[in-house]
Amino acid sequence: MTTEVASPASTRPTPPPRVRSMVLPLALGVIGFGLAATVVQPGVLESRGRIVGIADASAWMGLVWGAVGAFVLLASIRFAKITLDLVSQAAIGVGIVTSTWLSIRVFPTLPLEVDPLLTVEFGIAWIPAAVGSAVAVLRSGVRPSTAFNVASGWIAGGLLALPSAMTFGVLVPRSNLGRNEVAEFGGGDYATIALVVALIGFASLLAALSRLPGLLGLAGVLFFTLFSGAQVGFTIPGLIDNFASIVDIPNFWPPDFGWAIGDSGTWWWLPSWEFGTTRSNPLIETFQIAILAALVGCGTALPLAFMASKITAPTNPVYLVSKGFMNFIRTIPDLFWALLFVTAVGTGPFSGALALAIFSLAIMAKLLSETVDAVDPGPLEAAKATGSKHFPAVRSAVLPQVLPNYVAYGLYIFEITIRASAVLGLVGAGGIGRVIETQRSFFRFDRVLAIIIVIFTIVFVIEQISVALRRRLV
Repeated sequence: MTTEVASPASTRPTPPPRVRSMVLPLALGVIGFGLAATVVQPGVLESRGRIVGIADASAWMGLVWGAVGAFVLLASIRFAKITLDLVSQAAIGVGIVTSTWLSIRVFPTLPLEVDPLLTVEFGIAWIPAAVGSAVAVLRSGVRPSTAFNVASGWIAGGLLALPSAMTFGVLVPRSNLGRNEVAEFGGGDYATIALVVALIGFASLLAALSRLPGLLGLAGVLFFTLFSGAQVGFTIPGLIDNFASIVDIPNFWPPDFGWAIGDSGTWWWLPSWEFGTTRSNPLIETFQIAILAALVGCGTALPLAFMASKITAPTNPVYLVSKGFMNFIRTIPDLFWALLFVTAVGTGPFSGALALAIFSLAIMAKLLSETVDAVDPGPLEAAKATGSKHFPAVRSAVLPQVLPNYVAYGLYIFEITIRASAVLGLVGAGGIGRVIETQRSFFRFDRVLAIIIVIFTIVFVIEQISVALRRRLV
């Protein structure tokens, strides 16, 4: 009698699905659901509705969209290798068909305006799809809270569909039409609406069925990226056109290194760029501002970071005040600090150094306080148990643990202060930025480009040295 031994390949467990394996099924479902909505052409479907005996064209439109859309979504689920029983498939199909039918009833033609009431009604229309998907998810063995999230995804997609279609410039209500503009309404409007609904609703369903919540996060990031881009007018063709128009900028190419570097050609000691010998070299002035700001800011941040950590703060009121002050100074950007100090103390490198000192203080206090929160509290408790006072105990027990990180953060802050100091000169806070702004105002973009290349080279070298030092410290 012989016993067959299973091969290692046959006994190997099936690897769990990953987000990247679900991206293609999600894309096929969303795009297919949008293409299904392109058949929602009122004129064509009205004639087809008469042929099959349906008097109301909107009923025919909703049924066609729902049937094709449900088939596409179920096929995408099957393509993702997710098995559903007939009851679950029927629940999803019936829910989607019903919701699309209700959507067409709520939104049959181009409205006068997209008001909150119409948006809410359109979101309510997707409750059947939400219920059907929740039933399918519950039958697959997930928690009720996950099923609730899936249902919320379909409703949220319905609520966001109309405003998003307006933002994308596809749906234009009649109240927004200009004089002599003709209202255009048809499959393109419904296709955009369907894409928004499916990107959120179907993503939540597929994420729950595959036990991959990150898939819903990916879809959400994609949606809000597209939505934000449409809000600010960002388009890929517009970006390409803007890059193509760079060649039309006067005095742009080639960069004028002869002016930027000087006749001597000494790279490490650049000339003063027409500011004379009575003032510091602008590039050297930028380094001076960065060094002073980094030292003052990082030095001041050391005690503030210890007081802004619950582990090392002496009392709770001190912790709250320090944390609030740290959050306040981080709220104001460095360029605004520069504007404030330029107004207070006048133009020049002194105002830039003050602004960057506050900027460095905010970053170092934030990073170091979080590092202190993660230290081992055992040595601090042991030091206090021996009778040591609070601050001497912190200095001896906590500071050695965070000192390498503190030095590494200081080097990092020095890098970013060099970049920031080059920008602050644009508002009169000293440094190389004042040279860039002067040459830009005279449309000498070849000189501006040469300065930027020189600054990039120097900052890149400093960054590589700083990275090497931080790697040794941490």
